[in-house]
Amino acid sequence: RACDITNQDTHITSHGKSVSKSLICDFIKDAAAWKNKPKKVATAAMKSGSLFDCLLTTPERFNEDYVVSPYPEFRTNEAKAWRAETIESGINVITADQLETAQHQIASLYAKPEAAALLNGAQFQVAFRHKTKHPFWSKGLIDVLPDDGQTIVDIKTCEPRALESLRSMQRHIFDWGYAVQAGCYCDGYSFSSGEERTRFKFIFVGSVAPYTCAVIELPFAAISFGADQYRNGANRFAECLATNKWPSMWDGEVELDLPEYAYTER
Repeated sequence: RACDITNQDTHITSHGKSVSKSLICDFIKDAAAWKNKPKKVATAAMKSGSLFDCLLTTPERFNEDYVVSPYPEFRTNEAKAWRAETIESGINVITADQLETAQHQIASLYAKPEAAALLNGAQFQVAFRHKTKHPFWSKGLIDVLPDDGQTIVDIKTCEPRALESLRSMQRHIFDWGYAVQAGCYCDGYSFSSGEERTRFKFIFVGSVAPYTCAVIELPFAAISFGADQYRNGANRFAECLATNKWPSMWDGEVELDLPEYAYTER
């Protein structure tokens, strides 16, 4: 994290630091919004995702990074003081229910044969970082590298509505820029390791019971599309850094029509 570019960096201070899929996707949406956004605060969903990742990919770190609260709630001064002191020491406080949810999600993954086949014998948490044609580098953290020598796998927790249909999952993948991640990671791993992997799969698991699990492979066309999006975003990001100009989608006066369905619905 020490090498991450932030919105406080300039063209000069960004030299040797790194961009990531998350940064480029946020930047692509609205450069000015990215430049002016406050420091990101971890949401409950992000914290749950981090707990899930730890238990799945680095379980040996759980006792170092997490503690299950002995208090059912934090209303008393004693409970509040304990939580504050624990967090201050760098330990994440979780509830027994949160731990149980993460354990059920992991069990759901291994209960699905297609997911278990990708996880068994794989490497977990493989980081890459490589130079670009710009002053900054590019980096990423791969969840799973199966032993087939072809595939990169990323694991996502998601709201149940994303798993309601093929269309809802397509929308979810597009809205969250997951094709950009696939392109970034396939390119980045190849540049960093010299080993080409051209297949990218996601394992999605629901955030609540029944913890539905789905294994999704993106076609190569989607990976290539995502790689183009990432490269174009990095090029634009470099331009904004060099000129210190950060355009917004809302610059000037915007004419905006109703959506197409508004004219056909009765």
